[in-house]
Amino acid sequence: MSAGRISLLWMAAFVALWTVVELLASGVLSVYSPYQVVWTRYAVHLGLMLAVWGWREPATLWRTRRPLYQVARSLLMLGMPASWVVAMQHGVDPEALMAVFWLSPLLILALAHVLLGERAPWPIWVAGALVCLAADLLFLRRSMPALSTLMLPLGMALSFSLYVVMTRSLRSEPMRANLFYTALGVMLALAPAIPGLWITPVPHDLAVMVGVGVLGFGALYALDRMAAAAPVSLAAPAACLQLVFTAGAAGAAGHTHGGWRTATGVLIIVGVALYLWLRERVLPVRCAGDLGAGIGRSASV
Repeated sequence: MSAGRISLLWMAAFVALWTVVELLASGVLSVYSPYQVVWTRYAVHLGLMLAVWGWREPATLWRTRRPLYQVARSLLMLGMPASWVVAMQHGVDPEALMAVFWLSPLLILALAHVLLGERAPWPIWVAGALVCLAADLLFLRRSMPALSTLMLPLGMALSFSLYVVMTRSLRSEPMRANLFYTALGVMLALAPAIPGLWITPVPHDLAVMVGVGVLGFGALYALDRMAAAAPVSLAAPAACLQLVFTAGAAGAAGHTHGGWRTATGVLIIVGVALYLWLRERVLPVRCAGDLGAGIGRSASV
């Protein structure tokens, strides 16, 4: 199988697990602070890595040539949920927030172009634009609110997109270290606030949070594998498959708006993913040099 198709498969695995993580987390967010849920998720992630590899080969978890770059990348996984929390506190419409967040495929393409030197052919850019349009069909049922209210959703999209691009630039680093620092950075950043937010979870909720942590680890593992397999520009539009999985789960639960907008949006996303799968061999992404590696070297001291 080609590297491009392997990358697309890993992206599909990532967004499928991401969907399950969001569905599980939604069941406890009404009781516990989102920051507690995020901290617990990464505590489980870190504990899982220590249990599997820490007792035998502990140094493989933290050995990296670019520690500060690793920590900077990990903080994007805090910036993403923090942007969501603050946006909700400021009354940003959830559907407008998601419409802005799903500019992510185009942001990944743009950031990969600038920071990684990836030169995606125009059909991939068109594919990215189409899935962003599909997200608008799924979420924008009213007019877009004022630009001033959308800075936080845009920060959420930028955090995710830059995380993907920085993960690609770390493809020469050990994957265990990449995943270890992702969890460690978030945990350390949130640690001072957790005692004041902590509510001891009941056994059922604790099991849900552990499940979020384990599946969240699996999702980030899949994302790392996707970024290592091929240039991230190819798989960027396929990230919107998460919306297809979410729409399917909502439909199965009877919680969906339905209608032509949802059907059209889902069909566009599935069509784009199939196009990328069938045509990836004739959609080469040229790499003009990994500029992110230079950034990483300057942050490795």
